[in-house]
Parts: sequence; structure tokens; C-alpha cells
Amino acid sequence: MNITTASRQADDFKIINFDHLMKIYESNYHLFKKVITTLRDSNSVSTIIFNNNVMQYEPITITRYTDIFRFYYKYKSPFHPGNSYSIKPHLVFTLYKDARLLEVKSLGQNKSFDENITNKIRINLNIYFWLKSILKNNKIYQ
Repeated sequence: MNITTASRQADDFKIINFDHLMKIYESNYHLFKKVITTLRDSNSVSTIIFNNNVMQYEPITITRYTDIFRFYYKYKSPFHPGNSYSIKPHLVFTLYKDARLLEVKSLGQNKSFDENITNKIRINLNIYFWLKSILKNNKIYQ
């Protein structure tokens, strides 16, 4: 069996990327658990306020081992005081309670089972920085 060096390096790079992705999933899980501790009921739609940022938690499916949900900003309407609106992102969060991982997929990845690891790393790394920025200030209210 003749294995070229280039294919071996490509395989090593895939393993490094997969390990990096799993570490991002784990970090996102721990960051989001800090956010979710402020929820009174994680089984229903909830609004959370972080330093004047209003966040909407919208569960899709809650099971014993997995929570699938959406998490996004709610904005105050400048034209109608007292009203708010939200722009729902095309992101689906999957919280694996037993593995302690938080995976985020776009709707396209969720429907087509996209296997491109660089897209998964990009989306989940952006969520990591987003969750970090939300939790930067420790004043959390509900």
C-alpha cells in the first residue's frame, strides 16, 4: 500500500480540524449554560435581558438528552414605542446534554447534512465570540 505524504498531511489536517470543532462545541456548551441558568423555564419561549440587549430563547424540541432551539435578538421598534420585533436568523442550536456539546447549524446545513467542516468551524466560532460578548458584562436579568 503506497500512501503519499500529501494525502497523509490532508488526513492529519482533517483530524486537527475535527478536534478544534469539538473544542468549540464544548466551549459553546459551557458559555450557553451560563446564559441558560437565568431562564426560569427552558421548555417555553423566554425573553432574557443582558445589559439592554433583549434576547429571545425559542425551543423547538426538548428531550431528555437534547435541546433544539433558536436564540436571537429582539429589537425595540423606533416607530411604535412598547413594541418589539426580531429578525430570526437561519441558525438552529442543538444542545447535547449527555455529551456536553452545543452545535450550531444553519438551516441549509440542517436540511442537507452539509459535511464541510470549515463551514461548521466558521459558524460555531462566530457563535463562540457572540456568546462571549453577551456574557462579557455580568449583569444578567430576566
